[in-house]
Amino acid sequence: MYVRSTAVVLGDREPVQDAVAAGRYDPAVREAHGYESISVAGSGCAADMAVEAARTAIARSAVDHADIGVFVHAYVDEQGPEGVAEPASYVQGMAHDGRARALGLRQGCNSAIASLELGAMYVSAGGAAVLTSADKYGRQVDRYREDQGAVAGDGATAMVLARGSGVARLLSTEIVGDGRLSRLTPLDPGRFDDQQAYRTAQRRRVVSMMRTMTEAKRDCLRAVLADAETGPEDVRHWLLPYSGRFLVDRDLYAEFGIDDERTTWGLGRTIGHLISGGDPFVGLTHLLETGAVEVGDRVVMMGDSTGFAFGGAVLEIAAPAAWPVGP
Repeated sequence: MYVRSTAVVLGDREPVQDAVAAGRYDPAVREAHGYESISVAGSGCAADMAVEAARTAIARSAVDHADIGVFVHAYVDEQGPEGVAEPASYVQGMAHDGRARALGLRQGCNSAIASLELGAMYVSAGGAAVLTSADKYGRQVDRYREDQGAVAGDGATAMVLARGSGVARLLSTEIVGDGRLSRLTPLDPGRFDDQQAYRTAQRRRVVSMMRTMTEAKRDCLRAVLADAETGPEDVRHWLLPYSGRFLVDRDLYAEFGIDDERTTWGLGRTIGHLISGGDPFVGLTHLLETGAVEVGDRVVMMGDSTGFAFGGAVLEIAAPAAWPVGP
């Protein structure tokens, strides 16, 4: 099966130095993570960003609307618009001229990769699938203070998956879940007297869970590569979550021969982390639209949700992007 098309909708780039100057972002944390800017959307809601991305991806795919059998929408936080209880159905109804299954999927920062595996299961039985994710930060805590591991960005992604032909062939997917880590969900900064106490507690938890998380991520990558009959040395591009540099697993990088030059961190550091897991989809779209990939290149997409699930997919580029790209 093939990726027929992809699309991305992002907000305006907000320089992180502005947040530092305004006292919103700790300069030491900014230095540790290396973000340059964050994607911040204006008016509108997350679900409408997903609708825009889906419409673009469907148009680019040239798939007949009648052949689309399922929409899988990955999300974490409130999607909107007001009064809409089921965002997946909303995205399907607004982006698609016809009927189709509409499934919402919530698996934290692994949601988008999980939607790829779920969509592939459907496509293997026939029809086409539209996969979307969307995030627009709206929590009470400032996005620059909410998570010491990443800064949340706003954005939506879409992918059309079908049989026949496309820009990339899906070789394998893998999800490794470990619910035993569910008690290690992020701490609530509001429970602490000050930021220093919060950071100390957060670091203590991070150190204790990183060992277990690293092994789960390694097992996931080993499995997805083996299923695709691909060695780490065969991978041209690694599309990883846009978490800050402080939490980069250098041991994982060393085992699989990953270096920053073969990731899309140069782009990710200007966007921030899409908490529904859209980061590798943004990266794939960027590679296709900039011509940074060649036919035959192997690409690994990876997602992870702290304490819950780790996902991966291997693609082989099959054709250049056929859709026009704006300036």
